Amino acid sequence: MKHPNIVLFLAEDLDFEGLNCYNAEATGYTGLIRAQNPFAAATQKPSGRLLTPTIDSLAGDGVMFDNYYCTSPICTPARYTVMTGRLPERSKEHRELFGNGPSTVWFNSAIYPEETLLPKMLKTAGYQTAVFGKWHNFPLPVRNELHRRYHSFPPEATWEDPDARKGVQEGYQYAVDYLKKNDYGWGTVDRIYYENPEPYLPASLSSHNIDWVIEGADAYLRSRCGQNEPFFAYIAVSIPHARYSGKRFREANPLSSPAGLLEQPPCVLPSRQQILERIQAAGMEENACEGLWLDEAVKAVRKAVDAIGASRDTCFIFTTDHPTAGKGSCHLGRIPLIMYWPGHLEGGRIFSQLLSETDLASTILELAGCPVPSDMCLDGNSFAGLLQPALSSWNPRESVLMENVNSRAIVKDGYKYIANRLPGRNSRESELCGRTGWLAFQIGDHDGMWWNLDRLFPAYFDKDQLYDIVEDPMEQHNLASDPKRKELLISMQKALAGELCRLPHPFGEFTRK
Repeated sequence: MKHPNIVLFLAEDLDFEGLNCYNAEATGYTGLIRAQNPFAAATQKPSGRLLTPTIDSLAGDGVMFDNYYCTSPICTPARYTVMTGRLPERSKEHRELFGNGPSTVWFNSAIYPEETLLPKMLKTAGYQTAVFGKWHNFPLPVRNELHRRYHSFPPEATWEDPDARKGVQEGYQYAVDYLKKNDYGWGTVDRIYYENPEPYLPASLSSHNIDWVIEGADAYLRSRCGQNEPFFAYIAVSIPHARYSGKRFREANPLSSPAGLLEQPPCVLPSRQQILERIQAAGMEENACEGLWLDEAVKAVRKAVDAIGASRDTCFIFTTDHPTAGKGSCHLGRIPLIMYWPGHLEGGRIFSQLLSETDLASTILELAGCPVPSDMCLDGNSFAGLLQPALSSWNPRESVLMENVNSRAIVKDGYKYIANRLPGRNSRESELCGRTGWLAFQIGDHDGMWWNLDRLFPAYFDKDQLYDIVEDPMEQHNLASDPKRKELLISMQKALAGELCRLPHPFGEFTRK
C-alpha cells in the first residue's frame, strides 16, 4: 500500500463540550454543572449551541473515539506524549531535574532531539515533514534563552521600539533554527509559538492568531502538489486554551504573531467580523465564535489537501492535547479524537474502547506502513488493528495511566483510582511543583488552587480517591473510604503499582522494592 499523507491537527485545551459531534455533558464544565458541582454551577454556563460543521463532517464521515485519555492534563507533558508515544516522566528533563527520585510532572517534559520521535520515524521512511504552530517542549536551556530574547526590552515597550523588534525577531528565529538544525525530524519549520501567546511582549503580540499558523500550513500543503513523497504535517493551534471566550476572540489582534507585528492580516480564513456575523445570524452567543474559528481552521487545511487532489491519500487526524476541565490534575482526562481517511477507514463509527494518548504515535506509524520502534511500545499500543482489522491484530487495553504533578491515576474496568503522594522536597524542587507540593497560589492571606481544582473536585486533596466513572463520570464522590469498596480499592492500588513499577521514577509506596 502506498504510504498515506498524514495531517495531525492539534487543538489546545478542548473538552467534548467544544464540539457538536460529542456529548457536551460528558466532559468539561457542562458536565460538572450537570453533576451539580456548586462551584461550576455558580460560576459557569453550559456551553450552549455551537457551529462546527467541518469537524462534525469529519466525525460523521470518519471515526470518533469517546474513551481516549490524555496522559497528563497540561500541555507540555501531553504534547511530549503525542510526539514520542511515551509517558511524560520518561523525558530526559525529568532525569536532569529529579535524578532517580520522585518526579513531578509539570511544564518540564521537554522533547530532546536524541529521542525517538514521530517525525523522525516518518522522515526515515521517506516522508516530507513539517511543523506549524505551538511547540511547547523546548529543553530548559533553550526555553530560558527564548524567554531572555523575547523579554530583552522593557515590558512597556511597543513594537515600534527598535530593541523590542530586535528581541522578538531574534527570539523567533532562534526557535525556528533550533527545531530545524537539531535532529527532530522536521524538514519544514514555520509559524512557531514557543509558548502560549499571552506572555508575549510587546502586548500587541500577545493574542491568539491561528490565521497566521494556518496560512503557513496552507502554503506548505499546496506546495506539495505534484510531489511524489508522502508528507506529514503537524499543525498545532493555540485555541481554545480554556473554554471558548467571546471577549478573547473579539480582542484578538489579527496582526499579532511571535515573529512580530504583521503588516496585514492573513486572509486564508474568514475575517473575525465574518465569523461574528455568522454566529449572530445563527442566533448563538458570542462565545461560539471561537468554535467556528477553530472549525474554519480545520476547513482551510482540508481545502488545501483537496486542492492538490490528495484527499483519498491523506489520513486526517483531529484531536487536542488535553481537556480544560480538570486541567492540572488527574481528574477527568478524556479528550476528542477523530480520524478521517476516505476509502481506508470505514466512516460513521464511534469507538468506546479504552485508549491512551500514548497509543497515537505508534498507530500513526502503523497506518503509514512504517516500523514502530520498541521504545514507542513501552507505554503505548497501536490501535491500527482496531481501525483496519486486516492490517494487524489489536490487543485491547486493560487500563490507562495518568500522571500529573504529584498525583498518579489508573483507569480500569469502569473505575478510576487517584493517588496523591507529596514527596517533601528541598526548596528548589518545591518551586517546580507549587508552593506546598500542590498547584497552589497565594493572594494576600488567601490560598487558592490553580484552575479551581479544589472547588471542582471535592476530594482533590484526599490521599486516596476511588471513583465509579460510569455512575459518577465527573468524579464528584470519592468511594475510597467506603468499606464495601475496600477490596476494589486494594485491587486498583495493585494495578497502579503494576504500571508504575515499569517507569523510571519512584512514586510513594507503589514502587518500593
